[in-house]
Amino acid sequence: MPMPRKADPEKTCAYCGERLERKRIKGRLEDRTIFLKRKYCNRTCMARAFIQEDVTKETLHKRARIYTGEACEMCGGTENLGVHHKDNDPANNAPENRMTLCDSCHTKWHWQYGKKPWKRQSVCKICGEPARKLDMCQKHYQRYRKYGDPLLTKKRRG
Repeated sequence: MPMPRKADPEKTCAYCGERLERKRIKGRLEDRTIFLKRKYCNRTCMARAFIQEDVTKETLHKRARIYTGEACEMCGGTENLGVHHKDNDPANNAPENRMTLCDSCHTKWHWQYGKKPWKRQSVCKICGEPARKLDMCQKHYQRYRKYGDPLLTKKRRG
């Protein structure tokens, strides 16, 4: 006696909202695990869903660039203009929240109001030279890797 078929869950297409049913492929019913993974009723709905603009931080920022003014509000430059959001929320494109700045002034603004420059140069904790890795200069780092101690050197005999 064959086992009774499990009831399929109620699913709808993520694009058009139409009810999804298991497809028949060459007379056989679509596998249940494949049906459970499926989100769209057909390829057309899937393609249209992928074409729709995905709202991300990048797209919001691109939309905000449409609102740029004619010149930088700090220096008056007219090249490389962009939008700065005063409250640091790229989704808030209200006119009072936007500020037109050139790339240079935008960087200066962020550094002035809390954001640190890219990387601070650290110094070697042993000799004070510019450090590379593990807060050690190249010479002491190599000694650390070779001997396990940045101060050890090879002892010469004879």
